[in-house]
Amino acid sequence: MHPRSLQSRLLLTFVTLMILGLGSVIIFSSIRLTAQIIDRNERDLELQAQIIANALREPVARHDEGEHGNAASTNTGRSLDTLIGSYAQGIGGRLTLVDNNLNVVFSSDDLVPIRTRLTDTEFMAARQGMVQPTIRMDPWRKEERLFVAVPVDPDQGQPLGFVQVSTSMTPIYGEILQTWLSFFAIGFAVLVVTIIASVVIARQIAVPVQKLTATSEQIAAGNLDERVSPEGPNEIHRLAVAFNRMTERVQEMIGQQREFVDNAAHELRSPLTSIRLRIEMLQTRGKNDPQLTQRYLGQMEREVGYLQRMVDLLLSLASVENNPGSVALAPLDLAPLLHEVADSMNEIVQQAGLTFTTDLPVHLPAVHANADQMTIALRNLIDNAMKYTPRGGTISFAAKSSPKEIEIQVADTGVGIPTNALPHIFDRFYRVDKSHSRAQGGTGLGLSLVQAIVQAHHGRIDATSQENQGSTFTIHLPVQ
Repeated sequence: MHPRSLQSRLLLTFVTLMILGLGSVIIFSSIRLTAQIIDRNERDLELQAQIIANALREPVARHDEGEHGNAASTNTGRSLDTLIGSYAQGIGGRLTLVDNNLNVVFSSDDLVPIRTRLTDTEFMAARQGMVQPTIRMDPWRKEERLFVAVPVDPDQGQPLGFVQVSTSMTPIYGEILQTWLSFFAIGFAVLVVTIIASVVIARQIAVPVQKLTATSEQIAAGNLDERVSPEGPNEIHRLAVAFNRMTERVQEMIGQQREFVDNAAHELRSPLTSIRLRIEMLQTRGKNDPQLTQRYLGQMEREVGYLQRMVDLLLSLASVENNPGSVALAPLDLAPLLHEVADSMNEIVQQAGLTFTTDLPVHLPAVHANADQMTIALRNLIDNAMKYTPRGGTISFAAKSSPKEIEIQVADTGVGIPTNALPHIFDRFYRVDKSHSRAQGGTGLGLSLVQAIVQAHHGRIDATSQENQGSTFTIHLPVQ
């Protein structure tokens, strides 16, 4: 796995965040528990010291009242020594009794010298009526111990002495170590589970992305049939579906472009070939045959006119399709424009031996439109109807409105369109009858241009037709 791969980076990120987060929680919790363990032992030792000090009050008082050197005093001292040893054994620690001058009187530990003066912190606090547990190195046992000192109070007056209780820190440190080990064991188990889960999650994210990358490289190399199998989390799945849809669209667009180039080449090749052949004929026979020259010049003029119309339509179509936002739209009442188009086309239609009927309102609701572009679209529709309507037929031009849209219809009584051809009539260069439409000067681009203009106006165009009965084209434009 490459160190810079997405999967390794995701895994490294997950594990790093988990180590930092889990480690912080473990350390913080362990420190708090360590403090609580020490605090608990200090409170327990303090309570034991208080209980022992209360229990030793009378024996210490009797010991202090006895005469030095008499038998009663000796017996009392032995009894107090035994009692201190018993209490020390009960708490599992050391018990030391000191007098008011902080000199050791009795100790359960033989290593503690009698009459040694103790001036440790816990005694200074006890003299002031406070309890201050202390952890320090014991000079006799050479180990860290926890010390607590409390006064032995008489009913009245100064304390009879002080009781010092101490216990080794070794078992306390053992408990603390066990706590830390438990936390680290839990943390390690959680970390292992997290690493396993992170590997799974990283693979679920990275593997589909790697497949998507590999497929993209294949497509970039020209293999447009490659597709991604949608998998992984929902977002990655949606990305794969969108990628496949985009690839299909790109493949479709490239296919359309190839078809367009092929059709354009074919459409341009035929008139250019015709012009070239006629030029060759004129070069060889034109000087001796004026009638042939006139006929060929007329034919060449028609071919040039056809090429000019095709180029103009291609430029218009490219402009509208590639830059739909460049068509400046403004609120417009289309009724005057429709009447103007009807007036301009009426004479042309009649000259073709056709009847031209109109049903146009005086006003229409405003739509966002471009007057020049709409004029081109409407004239193309009427011109298309003229091409496919025999003499004596009728072309109808009508418009009506509803609360949501305006409908503009151009209908004819011409030859109609076969059902299987209807889905393709807006494709570039598509002709139902290529020889017939070509003879009439059709380029196969007029309806494509009309559709592009209508779509640039955020509308749509529909076509219905029956063979030998005519066709109807309806433009739908949303009301402003």
